Amino acid sequence: MGSPATYAFALLVVMTGIVFVLWHTWHYDRFKCLWYTRQNWFTVLMVHVLMTSLILFLVANSLQVHVSYKTYYVPVLGQVIEAPWQLWPEKYQHLWRQSLYVFTGGWILLQTVHLEEFLYWGYLIQSIRTPGGPKRTWLHSGWLKLFLGVVACSTALLYAALGIETTNLDMMRAYIFVVGGTMSCTMALASCYLCIIFPSFIRSVTRMGATYEVVERLSFFQETNSIRTVFRLIYSSCLTILSADALSKKQRINRSAVGTDILTILGYLGLFCATCISIIVLLPRNMAIESVPTQIPNLHPMIPYKRPLPSAASHKGFAELGDRLNIEPSGLAPVLEDDGEGYELSPATPHGRFRQEEAPFAGVADKSRKARMSEMPRLPSVLQKFKSPLEVTEHKRQGPPQVFVTTSHTVVRDS
Repeated sequence: MGSPATYAFALLVVMTGIVFVLWHTWHYDRFKCLWYTRQNWFTVLMVHVLMTSLILFLVANSLQVHVSYKTYYVPVLGQVIEAPWQLWPEKYQHLWRQSLYVFTGGWILLQTVHLEEFLYWGYLIQSIRTPGGPKRTWLHSGWLKLFLGVVACSTALLYAALGIETTNLDMMRAYIFVVGGTMSCTMALASCYLCIIFPSFIRSVTRMGATYEVVERLSFFQETNSIRTVFRLIYSSCLTILSADALSKKQRINRSAVGTDILTILGYLGLFCATCISIIVLLPRNMAIESVPTQIPNLHPMIPYKRPLPSAASHKGFAELGDRLNIEPSGLAPVLEDDGEGYELSPATPHGRFRQEEAPFAGVADKSRKARMSEMPRLPSVLQKFKSPLEVTEHKRQGPPQVFVTTSHTVVRDS
């Protein structure tokens, strides 16, 4: 089963995950992502599913910690030994059994979030690579039907595995872990395939004319998804090893307290890290918007210019990609603008915001042309009267005016 300290550690990990999810959603948009709207109701639903899974894990681990500390050690013949579940009182057996049902529900919801992310990215990649854009949206595509079908099948399989054995608590846990661990390993391997094809997808998006912000956000998702896939492989493989050993005859790992505790701790750590990365991927923060001041003086106005449109760009696919990556429509601008109009800095400086000042170290020997950088915006008063020692302009002589008289003689010779 595992030691009480192991279950206490798992409870601490789950509580930390809940705190991190709340912290991230607060900094994302002050909990506005938890309210349903017509545009993003499906994303909000996935956030609620993820948070509900953490709450179910919290309840299940709380019950297991309570039961393990109440009944785990018993005195037998003058010695304190680990009590098998057969020696537990009936009420504690009932609580442990109910904790397994709650844990199964939380695991199903967590796998639902992972499955949705994998299938949605598959839909985005297909829609952007399809000439002319996707024929259907995500909510009307076959990807969503596949998602709902797999979720229904996984829910039925896990609860069916839980119903194979209802009295032996060790076997109940083993059946849950062998079915759930196999499903988690399968989805983790599918995520590995996504990590393999994602670099080529980024190159395709770049050729289609995606902005730097889109490419940067996709690269960030590639890195975070790769790290999350590693943690998903860790926790799913640990739980699968524990369950497979429990179904064997010798049970070498489950009979060893060290092996059981190490695999359980690694499994919960991997689950915690994968969940934290999942909320970051599901609700990616737009740090560019958060770091920009609310009001910026328009010192350099923007003027429109015509740019070449990217070829074979899927506008609908890029729009959905921007929604997923939390990028403003302006950040998707070479692929969403139909008229090919962009903006650049105006070469003319607006009057009234700048005043002409004589710049230091400016070459002024050639008086027929304006010196380079002769117009500088709001030069500090300390430098306004500064003169370069290399300046070649003639200095005005101070004092009373001076008169210079010159004479000339012309000699004419008669031939």
